[in-house]
Amino acid sequence: MLFPNLEKSLTDKKPSETFCILPWVHLSTRPDGQMRVCCTANASSVGPTNDKEHGGSVGVLKDEQGRPNNLNVSDFETAWNSTYMKNVRTQMLNGEKPSSCIKCFKEEDAGHNSKRMWETRYWGEQFDIDQLVADTQADGTVPPKLRYIDLRFGTKCQLACVMCSPHDSSGWIKEHSKMFPQVKNESLKETMSWKDKGSNNGSSYNWHKNNPVFWEQFNEQIPNMAQLYFAGGESLIIDEHYEILEEAIRNGHAKNLELRYNSNGVEWRDDLFDLWKEFKLVRFHYSVDDIGQRNEYIRYPSTWERTEEVFHILDKETSDNVEITVACAVQALNIYYIPDFLKWKLTQNFNKINMWPFGAGGINYHFVYHPPHLNVKSLPAWFKDEVERKYEEFIPWWEENWELGIPSWHKGKVEYDTWRNASYGVNRLRGMVQFMKSEDWSVRMPEMKEYVELIDKTRGQSFAETYPEMKDIFK
Repeated sequence: MLFPNLEKSLTDKKPSETFCILPWVHLSTRPDGQMRVCCTANASSVGPTNDKEHGGSVGVLKDEQGRPNNLNVSDFETAWNSTYMKNVRTQMLNGEKPSSCIKCFKEEDAGHNSKRMWETRYWGEQFDIDQLVADTQADGTVPPKLRYIDLRFGTKCQLACVMCSPHDSSGWIKEHSKMFPQVKNESLKETMSWKDKGSNNGSSYNWHKNNPVFWEQFNEQIPNMAQLYFAGGESLIIDEHYEILEEAIRNGHAKNLELRYNSNGVEWRDDLFDLWKEFKLVRFHYSVDDIGQRNEYIRYPSTWERTEEVFHILDKETSDNVEITVACAVQALNIYYIPDFLKWKLTQNFNKINMWPFGAGGINYHFVYHPPHLNVKSLPAWFKDEVERKYEEFIPWWEENWELGIPSWHKGKVEYDTWRNASYGVNRLRGMVQFMKSEDWSVRMPEMKEYVELIDKTRGQSFAETYPEMKDIFK
């Protein structure tokens, strides 16, 4: 387990088998100002049939009239005890599975370590679950005390990753204007739609600007906060991110705050590493999905030269309170090549990147659900078998070289059996294969084919040359 000796204690603490601690400690924002139960709740059961009941709007908080609790027109203290949030809490306490949370339960059914599991383990170690439940009223109302918030200040970003969209990246706007008019497949057209350019339901990518109510409430909550999580757009190029860090330092809150990031790491302000030194802990998840030309295809228009350079800067130049992990978005375009990425990472002699216990010394993974045609479940069955074969051929090498992921200060303290049974190591790889094979979404393959053709045409790239092992998946 990532957090050893904690699983049993949490089983004892959890009030039900469907409990997740996040609705009691956390809120998540979207770049357009919408709020969610958590960052994985907005596409819970996207599948081959574009399930409308459990589609992309699931997990978005709504008021009594069914309108989104958008930060342009509402506030997060109201959203905190909205009908939606209260219902999620009461469902969990009753042992029910909220529709917002289907994604986690499906991953767990496939043997995968879900966000619900690891977040509850982590925060259950820091907060008294029994007290959180005791403070919950019969209707699901809880005290307005946020401990952990996911902040996404608009869509400003330098990249247009293949699995992203203008909903999350300004880098996609020009790409979208070129591609979308050419889309023929109706399902792909629906997936790629950008209705009202993100301004529907009162939402706006500038929700964090000229919003005194938000900033007043946020500053009131800071003394309660244990963690601030920044994601994209790309937080390292957004001014408000730096303003929050500076204010937390000035007010003396930094020493009690953890910072967490998902970032492309392309660029940052010169004083970032100095600011980080003032905080209790910084967890930086470097978003890289493969090596070489394949990563350039996915994370367009990044260059592998710069990506590799940043690896070494993060590894050598960040202070001891900064943990660096690789955050890999597992999708149809890279799941076959994960062993190659792992072997590259393990042989780089990094000092701190994903060293034990993180990723069991490998890398950290999360699945791409949207767009659904890039979900690993969409691949044809024969290719899924090829992926499984490659993983089984790789695992003996990793087992033989397992100590490559154990830093010098842990040498002799971690036994092979402990490493072998870790959730994020070999077990994680096999869990990914199980998840991939758990459902057949191959009806999406025509969408994927048209999509990569549009990518190639618009960007001057070549799927066939970049992924020769995948050249037959569309036949």
